[in-house]
Amino acid sequence: MASAITSLGIGSGVLTSDVIDKLKNVDTSRIIKPIERKITLNNQKQDAQKLLTSLIKTFKASASALSYNTIFDNKSVEISGKSEIKVDAGATVESFTLETTTLAKKDITKLGAVASKVSDIASADGRLEIKIGSDPANPKKTLSIAYTAGMTLNDLTQAITEAAGDDISASVLQTGDGEYSLVLSSKSTGENSTLTINDVNGNLDASLFAAFDATTNPTGYEKVQAATDAKFKYNGIAMTRSTNEIKDIILGVNITLKKEGDFSRVDISQDTSKITGELKQFVDSYNTLITNIHDMTLKNKETGAEGVFNSNNFVKSISRELTKAITVLSSSNNSLLNYGIDLNRQGRMSFDSADFEKKLSNDPDSIKVFFSGGTDKDGNKTTGIFETIDERIKEYTGYGKLLSTFESDLKTEGRNLSKNHLNAQKSLDARYEIMSKRFMAYDAIISRINAQFSSLKMIIDSESNSK
Repeated sequence: MASAITSLGIGSGVLTSDVIDKLKNVDTSRIIKPIERKITLNNQKQDAQKLLTSLIKTFKASASALSYNTIFDNKSVEISGKSEIKVDAGATVESFTLETTTLAKKDITKLGAVASKVSDIASADGRLEIKIGSDPANPKKTLSIAYTAGMTLNDLTQAITEAAGDDISASVLQTGDGEYSLVLSSKSTGENSTLTINDVNGNLDASLFAAFDATTNPTGYEKVQAATDAKFKYNGIAMTRSTNEIKDIILGVNITLKKEGDFSRVDISQDTSKITGELKQFVDSYNTLITNIHDMTLKNKETGAEGVFNSNNFVKSISRELTKAITVLSSSNNSLLNYGIDLNRQGRMSFDSADFEKKLSNDPDSIKVFFSGGTDKDGNKTTGIFETIDERIKEYTGYGKLLSTFESDLKTEGRNLSKNHLNAQKSLDARYEIMSKRFMAYDAIISRINAQFSSLKMIIDSESNSK
């Protein structure tokens, strides 16, 4: 190449490498630089396309979230009192009172104390019978535990656990010095969990079943806690349940009674925070998308500012199509503009959450159908506005859709530009390599002519001086 031929121009003083470099720079500006500018613009377009795709997907996610009617199932609960209330999605809006009279309790029975938990308590083999149920004559379950001669209190506890572990908890409790008692507790609450214990053969230590007496036998057999049902009033109506956890009064509402004598007032209402929050996100994502599309397609004649897609009709059309989808009227002439959403002349969206929440409170079912679709008050099947918006955006996103094709076209353009740049650079380099070689040949000829002329001039000068 010309820059490597350091002797170029010695013969002529004219055909120098500097001349070739200047000529090449002119051709580079004329041929190569325009392609490089196009490559730079294409890279900017591809970056902008990635941002545009990301913003549209974010906006779609917001619209999709509002297209599901489950977003309307969220409820809030206010309680004055000790009762605990848990509400499932879709529970009915309800207000009620709870007055707890009696809590449901387990049966806790303590056998009489013996001197040691490892001393013999059985004089011979036998059978311990435990009946579970409010009526011993007709129990819901009867457990039979075999014992053997020489069995200890620990052994009997283990035998009960093995036979009745699903229904009864058995443990040895030291109540004092030399005082060990077997304590049996039902694992469920309610009167039908009452335990009735009987030594069928009578071969166990008699002190185990000697009745409690505060004066004469303070460590004797006693019912520490009787099994009871929960008794309460729901909206003033007396009710009974075997457990303090009540799930069968209101669909989707789980009630847990906590304290006897408690009076709780419960208000279950529509939780608007989730819907309002999603609408705010929808508005924010829309405004971010529209602002970026505006910047990408901008062409300001006064300042000369231009967006990378200022002449691209496809990108310009996106904002128009989205605006149409948002402002479209439903079959009942309803619109998002009736629910706190508005668009100004610049296309930016605003949201009046107070106006929306007021309308949601007045008629949540109609808004639910309008937003997410379903059956309206007249029995007609309708498509929700956000289902419509979501479907419209699907035309842009996903494999083979409009944005995917747009991305593919930009990448193809970028590859073609890179090939054109490479070929143009090779062609230019080859042209000036040939030109450098020609300059060297011309320079050599001029050098020889200059040498010959120099010799001739010397002869002429010599002849002139000899006269």
